[in-house]
Amino acid sequence: MRPLACCMSSYREEDEAQTRGQKHRVFTYEEIHAATSGFSASALLGRGSHGSVYRASLDQGRLLAAAKLPSLSSASSGSPSATDSEIDLLSSLPRSPLFVNLVGATPASGPSPRIPVVDFMPHGSLYDLLHDPLRPSPPFSRRLRLALRSAAALSQLHSLRVVHRDVKPANLLIDAKGRPRLADFGLAIRLPLPGGDVDRSLPPPAGTMGYLDPGYVRPVDASTRTDVYSFGVVLLEVLTGREAIDVEYSPPSLVDWATPLLEDGRFEELWDPRAAPADRSEEEAARAVAEVAGRCLTPAAGDRPSMAEVVTALRAANRRRLLRLALRRGVRRGGLLRSRGLQFSYHLFPSAVLFRTENTGVPALALRSIRSLR
Repeated sequence: MRPLACCMSSYREEDEAQTRGQKHRVFTYEEIHAATSGFSASALLGRGSHGSVYRASLDQGRLLAAAKLPSLSSASSGSPSATDSEIDLLSSLPRSPLFVNLVGATPASGPSPRIPVVDFMPHGSLYDLLHDPLRPSPPFSRRLRLALRSAAALSQLHSLRVVHRDVKPANLLIDAKGRPRLADFGLAIRLPLPGGDVDRSLPPPAGTMGYLDPGYVRPVDASTRTDVYSFGVVLLEVLTGREAIDVEYSPPSLVDWATPLLEDGRFEELWDPRAAPADRSEEEAARAVAEVAGRCLTPAAGDRPSMAEVVTALRAANRRRLLRLALRRGVRRGGLLRSRGLQFSYHLFPSAVLFRTENTGVPALALRSIRSLR
């Protein structure tokens, strides 16, 4: 039987295996200055956690992005600057299709400020997709794929014991293939190893209003679960189309507005009217996403899921949606459902569907009632 190809934002398993210790290029300040037309306004892409980000045309037209602090760093004081810390952290991360990766930087020594150079993302951010009135609003199916891949990016970062601390749609940039990548590691910190001494040099709490974990009030409160809370807000934004803080609503806080709806199970009041679930399969998936968002926003950090658990839950929601899609298309015997991160065979019986998958975190064999899937 001809395979049925379906789209999903989950990344390929082979993409997870990345090499460490890769070399990064050393750029001169003059190269970056020329590549950005003197850091001109026409090359300005936006502003990050520590400065402005510019489009840089280097290497025979190759587009990259360069971040420049508004003033000289603390090199003169002898202490590392925020940019130095960001470059050091990015240099230690493996290249990943889920991150906006470091390409190189200007030297640490010298009179000029350090400038990190990273991959160029040509299609803006998740924030732009959700809120730019000049762009068509993505349908729910694509929003689910975007959310799933974003969760996978954060899960991979957490596996490296790194906390991002500024998770929000504006820091999920869209690459040339329309896939989100985690960006702006200016506030990111590396956690101490389990059982080790608490790092007394952890910086004070930081983040963006509307996304910041309310329980993150001391440096030692930093954990991967603070990012999980922020991602819960991102999921709400994906579902509702509302910004995290919007004074045109009462209450202005998206979390404060959505929490009673989540607690009462009034999920249909959360849907963005521009991208409401199109059918029963999408409605069920949207409810699952809302439930995951509610778990991420649990006040007690220890009761929140890990990002790996969030990925598993979102994958399950999308897998169930794909199965419903196959049934709705009238498939009666069986076949193969494939996407870049998911592949499973299935066989339909009179009252059940049997499917097999090799994906991590998914049962190798499962039997589901067709009645529950239609």
